[in-house]
Amino acid sequence: MATRRTAAPTLADVAAEAGVSQATASRALAGSPLVNADTRRRVWQVAERLRFEPNRLARSLRSGATMAVGLVVPDIGAAFYASALKSAQDVLEAAGYHVLVLNTGRAAARERAALRTLRAHQVDGLLVATSGGYEDIGVPAVFFDNVLTRPGTEAVAMDNEAGVRLLVEHLADVHGHERIAYMGPPEAVGTGADGLLQGTGRERLEAFRAAVGRAGLALPPEYLRASDPASFEEEARVAARELMSLERPPTAIVGGTDELATGLLRGLRETGVRVPQDVALVSFDEPLLADLLDPPLTSLDRHDRELGRIAAEALLRALRGDAGSPATVRVPAALSVRRSCGCDLTAGAG
Repeated sequence: MATRRTAAPTLADVAAEAGVSQATASRALAGSPLVNADTRRRVWQVAERLRFEPNRLARSLRSGATMAVGLVVPDIGAAFYASALKSAQDVLEAAGYHVLVLNTGRAAARERAALRTLRAHQVDGLLVATSGGYEDIGVPAVFFDNVLTRPGTEAVAMDNEAGVRLLVEHLADVHGHERIAYMGPPEAVGTGADGLLQGTGRERLEAFRAAVGRAGLALPPEYLRASDPASFEEEARVAARELMSLERPPTAIVGGTDELATGLLRGLRETGVRVPQDVALVSFDEPLLADLLDPPLTSLDRHDRELGRIAAEALLRALRGDAGSPATVRVPAALSVRRSCGCDLTAGAG
C-alpha cells in the first residue's frame, strides 16, 4: 500500500518513481541530450505528478527562460519605492517569476553596474526606476517613476502635471493665495545621468511654474527650492526658515514629496509659524499617517502600489509577447483635503 507523502517531493522521489538514478533524473530535468527522449519525458511526467519543483537552472535549460525578473531602484529604503516594489513583486511572483532587486543609490554608474549583474543572471525582463544609467541588455524593460524620452519606451508614472495643478489651483482658487512657494526634488535625476530622461523632479517643477502662470501669479526665484533626496527633511527645515524670513514671505508652500512636506512642517513649527493660520502647506505625496499630523496635511492620494502593479502587468504582457505599442501610462492624482491648507472641515468649507 502506497504511503502518503507529507514532505515536499525531492529529486530522489522523482528518480525512484521514474526508475532511474538521481543523476539521470537531474540530467533529464535539465534537458540534457545525454538522456534519451523517452526517459526525459517519463521523468518530467513523474515530476509533474509529484508536483516537484526543479531548480531554476533546470527550468531555464528546458524552456530558455530563467523565470527571473530584475527590479532596479534608486533607493529601496524610500517608502515610495518599497511600496511600489512590493506590489510589483506580488504580481510577478503570482505569475511564477522570481524577483531580483538591486539598489543604485541614485547613481547612473551603479545603475549600469546593476544592469550588467542582471544580464549575467540572464533575467527575462526588467522593471527600472532609472537614475539615468539605463543600458539595453536585450530583454523587455518597463520603466516606472522616472521616464526615458527615448522612442519606444514602455513606462508608468504619476501624472505629475495634473497633480501639481490640483494643489496650486486649490490654494489659489479656493483660498485666494497669491504668493505660493515650492520645494521639490532636484531636476537632475542622479549622479552621472544622461539627458534622455524626464525625471519626476523636473516634471513637478515645470508643472508648478505652469500652474502658477495660469493662475496669473508672480513667481520670484527665491520661492523655488530643491533638495537632494538624501537630506530631504533637514534641507526642508532650513528652507522653511529661509522662506518665512523673506521680506515678502509666501502665504502657501507646496511640498514636492511627502518627506519634504513633513520637513517643511517641522521647520515652520520650529520657527513659530502656524500652519495654516500664517502659511498654508500642501504635499504632492500623502505622508504616512497624514491624518495624525498637526495639522492634518492636505495632499494627493498615494498610488505607489497601483503604479507598481501596472508596471508589473505591463512587463508580463511584454514577456508573453502580447504587448501593444509602447507608451507611457500616467496614474491619475486625487486631492485629499485636510486642515493644513486652511480648509475648515468641521464647517464643511473647502
